[in-house]
Amino acid sequence: MAGRVERAPSRGELSAHTARRILRDVTERGLRVGESLGDESWLIEHYDVSRGTLREALKLLSFLGAITVKSGPRGGPQLTTPGSAVVGSALGMVVQFRGATLHTVFQARAAIEPAVAALAASCRNETDLRVLDRQVDLLRAAQSTHGPVYAGHSERFNLLLAEASHNEVLATTVPAMAAMTAAVTWRYGPGMRPELTERIGRVVAAVRDSDPAAATAEHAAMFGWLIDELLESQPARMQARILWPDVDEILADQRYG
Repeated sequence: MAGRVERAPSRGELSAHTARRILRDVTERGLRVGESLGDESWLIEHYDVSRGTLREALKLLSFLGAITVKSGPRGGPQLTTPGSAVVGSALGMVVQFRGATLHTVFQARAAIEPAVAALAASCRNETDLRVLDRQVDLLRAAQSTHGPVYAGHSERFNLLLAEASHNEVLATTVPAMAAMTAAVTWRYGPGMRPELTERIGRVVAAVRDSDPAAATAEHAAMFGWLIDELLESQPARMQARILWPDVDEILADQRYG
């Protein structure tokens, strides 16, 4: 199979090209999170770029969460781990311009997350089961509370289920979609909380039984029920547009906190 041929970058692409070279070298150099990429003079010489180009490349990597730049004698660019906030923010920007609504996001989640539940049923360990059981307990305890506590526990369940899938792509994608769901104000109507808690409990039971088919079916039924309830009780909210500023604001604490 032919190898990848990298074309020469144009002048306007040079900083992005340099950023790509830096991250390719991270693997070849065996760098780990927290380690320095090198001081500025070494990086300029190594990549044969101007100071301005290097700084733009580092700024791009910093924005994407791949590095942090620290000042001082032991400062400089250091490797870090990007979080799902980077994906969520970028996805929020794209879907705003494509005209996505809250209903659109729920439909996407309903298509993807039952498969996440199936993977969790196949791949979960005892630690995963303990945290999922704990989350169901928290949901039951919060059913009668006012404010956003119950909704927060509900969304946390979906993130924990994605972690239990032990699939790094899904564990990053699900939080991004969850942030978009939270970018529009909606609420659980009367009687919805106990019903949702029981449905979530059935998903967890299927995961505990290592039954991917049941986990898929229960999760799909849960999302289908939730979408129907919201379309009936809050139709205007379901047609509200997803806006990047709202998504990014939700993710800001993850990225900078």
